[in-house]
Amino acid sequence: MVCRAASPAHECPSKTPARPLLLNDATENPLYRCSRLALLLLVCSFSVCSQGQKQVSRVLFRQANVIPMTEERVLQGQDVLIENGVIKAISSRRLKPDSTTQVIEARGKFLIPGLCDMHIHTDFGDEQQMRLYVTHGVTTVLDLNGSERDLKWRERMAKGELLGPTLYVSGKILDGDPKRTDHVFVKDREAALAIVKQQAQAGYDFLKPYSNLSPEAYYAIVEAARQEHIRLVGHVPKKVGVLSVIRAKQDAIAHYEELYRFFVDRSKDPWDKKPDPNRIPDLTRELLDNHVWVISTLSAMTNILDQATDPQSFLARPEMRYVPASYMRDYQSDADSYPKRGEQWLAQNKIMVPFLFQLAGELNKGGMPLMAGTDATNPIQIPGLSLHDELETLVKAGLCPYQALVAATRAPAQFLKRNAGTIEQGRIADLVLLDGNPLSEIENSRKVRGVLLAGEMWLDQTSLEHLDAEFIEHSKTE
Repeated sequence: MVCRAASPAHECPSKTPARPLLLNDATENPLYRCSRLALLLLVCSFSVCSQGQKQVSRVLFRQANVIPMTEERVLQGQDVLIENGVIKAISSRRLKPDSTTQVIEARGKFLIPGLCDMHIHTDFGDEQQMRLYVTHGVTTVLDLNGSERDLKWRERMAKGELLGPTLYVSGKILDGDPKRTDHVFVKDREAALAIVKQQAQAGYDFLKPYSNLSPEAYYAIVEAARQEHIRLVGHVPKKVGVLSVIRAKQDAIAHYEELYRFFVDRSKDPWDKKPDPNRIPDLTRELLDNHVWVISTLSAMTNILDQATDPQSFLARPEMRYVPASYMRDYQSDADSYPKRGEQWLAQNKIMVPFLFQLAGELNKGGMPLMAGTDATNPIQIPGLSLHDELETLVKAGLCPYQALVAATRAPAQFLKRNAGTIEQGRIADLVLLDGNPLSEIENSRKVRGVLLAGEMWLDQTSLEHLDAEFIEHSKTE
């Protein structure tokens, strides 16, 4: 299936503002690469260590159909050689392995860059939740409500002591009144300057401004973030507004839902007010002019509607087996869970969610840079699995499969300034082997048959299934 353009200016591959791709990733550090041996020993410690999971220094995919994500095409029958964690060669000729090379027979299969989830949380219990990303082909994630625990997990995964994706972490959510125990309360400008400096010095990758910040606190956070050279990914504070956040050049907005306030203010407007789609081009121009990225999380919105309209069917879905027992108990006892929010709230969301699909499609046609995110583990979004839900949802919203894949590969790498996201010589070898072509049917992204982490840890289908099954057992007591 060829991804047809909505207009000549935005033909596939999707055009996004040029962003630098820097060779600054931790995986280029030789100490990081050597530590992958520790990860192999760790994997063996919590599962049966078979021939299907190996520490490797050289990998050769034999006769793979490569989807490079530099443009919409398939390079058929390619040998792909990886050395020291990066892609060394891609050739239609048969490459000769040496005695140290792990050869992976890939004839008839499709090789894509590792997938990225650019909006996650870590509420599924202990650190074992991170393996679910890997087992479903997600090799990079952005945690948007971090903690010291998450920073430790980031360090352990970078050192090879914990199996999981490359992890980027925002500081704890920055918010205003009403105070919440799980957010950092930012009272005023003075507090904002101090908190931003504190989170930057603690080693967080991003800051996350939230919905209840005062204008004084928000603009101080923006100012301090620029001084500390740390970027902002978050919500639109209600008292600041969509246009003001965009014009403040917040680096990314964490949900399409946050843009809805440009059309409808649900705190002031009549509950049944409908958004005007004729205003979408104005919003698109503002976002493009100010170089603001948007993270999707459309699947979270449809998930929320499903929970609210038919909770019994939702909780009977097979993927609920991944949900830790403690999480499910808290969800079912929560007086503010989605099924308990009332008819007016549900009616408002039945207006909003279809419009967000329209908005996603129109923003894409307008050339907006988009990153795929899921809001896992919020609204019972399953780590790893929900990214495939997101890809399918983006296609339903009007993106073609290639554009959806760009949002989960090349675009996040550009935003993160990470030397990954495409299959090219010199790129970090986070790679996923699939049983079907996702450009033909996006559902084929689910058919993961192997994952290569940073070019040095290969997990085949047997290992992935075993790790997945272990987590399901673990979740029963977590």
